[in-house]
Amino acid sequence: MKKLMMMTMVLAAMQSGVFAMAGPKESKPVETKKSTVEKSIVSKVAKAKSFDYSGTSYEATVPDTLDLADRAALAINGLGGTIDPNLDYLPYGATFFADKTPHMHHWSTADNGCIPKYGESFSFMRIMSGSKQYLELESKTRDAMLARVEDGLYWDRYDPRRPWRDIYAASESLYGKGSNEDICIPSHAARMFRAVLVWRNLCDDPMLDEVAGSLSRGMRRIAIDRDDYSYYPEKGGWAEATSYPRSGWLNTDEAKSEIEGVEGTITGYHAHPIYAAAHWYEASGDPVALELATRLTKYCMQPKFWGGMPNPGGSMEGLTGNASPFSPDPPYKAGAELGHWFSHFHARATVLRGILEYAQAASDQRAMEFVRRSYEYTLTQGIARIGWINGFPAKQNEMEACALGDMVALGVRLSDMGMGDYWDDVDAVVRNHLAEQQLTRRDIIEQVSAACGERQFHSGVSKQYGPAVTERVIERGMGVFLSNSKPTSVAVPFTMLCCTGNATQGLYYAWEGIVRESGDTAQVNLLLNRAAKLLDVDSYLPYEGKVVLRNKAARRISVRIPYWVTRKDIRANVSGKETALDWLDN
Repeated sequence: MKKLMMMTMVLAAMQSGVFAMAGPKESKPVETKKSTVEKSIVSKVAKAKSFDYSGTSYEATVPDTLDLADRAALAINGLGGTIDPNLDYLPYGATFFADKTPHMHHWSTADNGCIPKYGESFSFMRIMSGSKQYLELESKTRDAMLARVEDGLYWDRYDPRRPWRDIYAASESLYGKGSNEDICIPSHAARMFRAVLVWRNLCDDPMLDEVAGSLSRGMRRIAIDRDDYSYYPEKGGWAEATSYPRSGWLNTDEAKSEIEGVEGTITGYHAHPIYAAAHWYEASGDPVALELATRLTKYCMQPKFWGGMPNPGGSMEGLTGNASPFSPDPPYKAGAELGHWFSHFHARATVLRGILEYAQAASDQRAMEFVRRSYEYTLTQGIARIGWINGFPAKQNEMEACALGDMVALGVRLSDMGMGDYWDDVDAVVRNHLAEQQLTRRDIIEQVSAACGERQFHSGVSKQYGPAVTERVIERGMGVFLSNSKPTSVAVPFTMLCCTGNATQGLYYAWEGIVRESGDTAQVNLLLNRAAKLLDVDSYLPYEGKVVLRNKAARRISVRIPYWVTRKDIRANVSGKETALDWLDN
């Protein structure tokens, strides 16, 4: 048993989390405006209001079992510890622990693109835990991100201090020679869009609505229209796929397959624009956002991007990034119709999440069914009962931490939408892999480091990496998520910034879904520890087959029973008195 400060529902507005975005605010639909007016936002955002993280807490004695609120507090340490205040509050791209000298480096355009993930995650982790660590750093990081929004886009501005920004262009020769021009990568702009949508729930600031509307219009403005769909061209500019230079697209050709580009994905670059636009439409009624989400979804659901099977014996020649060899579907299989995929699952999962959000906003039943069938196919690409999916089949055969957050989100969201009951999948992912890939034991990492030589250490600035940072790396890294896992182990303890940004959000999606409250009714979906407004869940699993619900204000409580429980063996009592059970599905 342990004692800890248990947070009640910190913000009622965030009770439904990122999935519902607290419902629409009372605001008029955002009208389309000329792009020139967007520039005025830059001078205003510095005045954005502070977040309201107020809440109440109390001390309680609870089982010393997996507690996602504890993990959230630790995650804040990892988020803040891997941000570089001396480089405009951008995060370090990679952290290496399996070296005699553990160290962090900057890396690629991902620093500018992933810091908005941190923006979302900081908010989610504070709501879960109430931690005040790195509060000032978070505020300054937010201001730095907002300052990059101009003309309706989120810019990666040229900076000679970041020679690694163009490593994709230099190493892969896919996008021409690197340029000193500012670029906007739509997927990065959409991550910023998503962060703004979370922030607007934490403070009553009309400026954030203005920023959200400008991003919606900006991303729609630069999309290339074809027939009834729109897209961002792979070789549109410098640095990375879909990079939009300030001077305009260099090339507007449409991608021919999913595995083009250095990440081995095209739909993955369209995922977050769909997701953010769909949420903004639900929150504001903005017709531009719905049009953007609709047209990008139609592009991403084209058969040319789906189907095929992993081919472990296939040639890697010509494949880039995380793409794997594949074989076409046999004549009897309609893989493209069912959302089948063959490589880089994180890229596929993000676009499935985007399509699902669009489907909810637009009541598109075909899109909903496409995602459900793709999700269930995904469960066959690993060991579903322990929550492990092979994210790179026919290649390195590991599960990426980014995709762990995606799997949790898909399972929760599909269940919420009535597409199935996937809470057991969520539970398996969270307990067996999401929690296990988070760094929680400093002593173990110190042992790993001590047993290693100087394997990957780079002391100077290079095209690929910035200067190495070696100060308190293990201490600062506690709470981050290691990047890749085998079914029962992590082969090499290192992390990329994207993995911590995504996996932390998986913690939030699961935590938010443990208990759902409506009026005086509480529904318990996951048997994990949780403090909520109506009741607390004390879970003794997996050490004892017992869960205690401490009722505070609920008049009606329903508890979802996992698949592995034999129903005839269940016993329930209220205040010591055995109680009959009424069932509705699970």
